Amino acid sequence: MLTPGNTKLGPGRLIWGFGLPSRATCPGMTAACSGPCYSASLEALRPAMRRRYQRNLALSRRPDFARLVLAFLVLHDVRVVRVHVGGDFYDAPYARKWLAVMRKAPAVRFYFYTRSWRVPAILPVLGEMARLPNVRAWFSCDRDTGVPEAVPPGVRLAWLMTSPEDRPPRADLVFRTLPLRRAVRKRVGLALVCPPENGATGRRTDCARCRVCWR
Repeated sequence: MLTPGNTKLGPGRLIWGFGLPSRATCPGMTAACSGPCYSASLEALRPAMRRRYQRNLALSRRPDFARLVLAFLVLHDVRVVRVHVGGDFYDAPYARKWLAVMRKAPAVRFYFYTRSWRVPAILPVLGEMARLPNVRAWFSCDRDTGVPEAVPPGVRLAWLMTSPEDRPPRADLVFRTLPLRRAVRKRVGLALVCPPENGATGRRTDCARCRVCWR
């Protein structure tokens, strides 16, 4: 179900990730994010990962999904969860299952990036998540989505930068596509570039050590 660590999240068992099949579960997907989707590329290269995400998708449709996740968190003493290392909140009922988990596990820190804010039925659930003290919510934006007209309390904005000229009109954090990471860049305007991707910090940090997104 959840798996501990990876190259980006960091080694060890501090951050656990939950993934779904990319693109197929991303109702807020755009052309800008679909092409360079890192998770989709990994799923294509790693059949075991693809199968695990498919199993997770089947589990997510079960009525007892929230109970299963809560039991897993207790069994493995999970402290931090990255919701959706692949995929996204694909509909409102599914998002509400995660909301139930977050409410019933106040000692666990949850964080996520999502383009599902573009789906009117899902947006209110994301707002409820963002108001919880143990949740860090990021709305993912790009040149196709633009930035939301209204940002719910507790939500920060992450921008996918696809070219050197692709500057966010407003953002707290910038992720860059792979070709752009060859150049050192720590900020784009006032927005911080993801430290593992900024071309300077590189392999000296990861999500577990950086903590910008989840603390």
